[in-house]
Amino acid sequence: MSASSRQSKGSVATPAKSASEALRCELDRVSRILLVRLRSLGDSILTLPLLEALHIWRPDLALDVLIESSFQAVFSHHPAVHETLVLKSRPGDGTTGWSRSRALAEIRKRRYPVVVNLHGGATSTLFTAASGARFRVGQASYRRSWAYNVHIPPSAAVWEREAVHTVEHQLTLLRWLRIPISGDVRGKLHLADSAACRVEARLSEAGILPGTYVLVHPAATLFTKQWNPEHFAKLADTLAERHGWPFIFTAARHEGQVLLDIGRHAKRLHHYRADLDLEELFALIRGCRLFIGNDSGPTHAASALNRPVCVVWGSSNFRAWHPWRTDFELVRSDLPCMPCPGYACAAFGDPRCIREISVERVLQACERLLSRASAAEQAT
Repeated sequence: MSASSRQSKGSVATPAKSASEALRCELDRVSRILLVRLRSLGDSILTLPLLEALHIWRPDLALDVLIESSFQAVFSHHPAVHETLVLKSRPGDGTTGWSRSRALAEIRKRRYPVVVNLHGGATSTLFTAASGARFRVGQASYRRSWAYNVHIPPSAAVWEREAVHTVEHQLTLLRWLRIPISGDVRGKLHLADSAACRVEARLSEAGILPGTYVLVHPAATLFTKQWNPEHFAKLADTLAERHGWPFIFTAARHEGQVLLDIGRHAKRLHHYRADLDLEELFALIRGCRLFIGNDSGPTHAASALNRPVCVVWGSSNFRAWHPWRTDFELVRSDLPCMPCPGYACAAFGDPRCIREISVERVLQACERLLSRASAAEQAT
């Protein structure tokens, strides 16, 4: 037997059939698969086009998703999802969801024929390897490659270009397998009616009508992605004075300080909320006239809810992470050090890429978005 025809332990291919052909045949006939997508908010939202594409291709295929409890709202109401398997975000933190040991047992019990790891971290690799699935699928670039017997080639090679959006990266599996990807795929975020009702009640208490407000989410996970609080304050003051719309600033509970900083700099009265759960945040975003933020999970949520988005861009790769299939304006610098990992600013110490973006540039971008939205409303 030649070296090329030998099969490694756990391989699913045969000498006459490649791994991709074997997996495609399996996906043509199985009734259920598991997608492992543990974190984070933005990555989870950018997985939705993959779910849509799979559902359009095979509406009868039951798609289960393993997700951490912090992000389950992204998938729990999606019509393409058969079951959301929820893992505690942190062991012993009191949140809903399974412990790791319980999750491992539940996944093993379901006997999935195919498990696709969309995350690649150590925990998601553990669940993929322990699933017992005949096809354990992961990107060729993932560490711990022993856990997978089907390796998806690099996205740039599959798409035949270097610039690949994160959504396209997630869709690489389908393109590689020659599974059709509908042009209608956009990754819509589906919400619970109960969350929308709670948000409407809060807006009513504040005297705000749905569709009349601008929502600003000024926080970001990295300081190299977060615009200055005083800039956000000045931007909101100026737009509110010009148009008379209320502004609502949102942040997670642990990010409340950024709202306090903006409130100290603002000259006008705005609304500040750091007490919303994720479903309520989605509902509030859905009803806004315009969304303004940094490169963050809520910005991707606004795109998935088809809102006009103005994003102030920092250290990350805008070609890979820009808003997906919504009307947007992206305001960024063009420094030779960009993009970078963003955990520190090696070039300047203070991240000039985002800190030096002027209020005027963002203001002009917002006005362009509002003008286009107004023209679209008049056309209908």
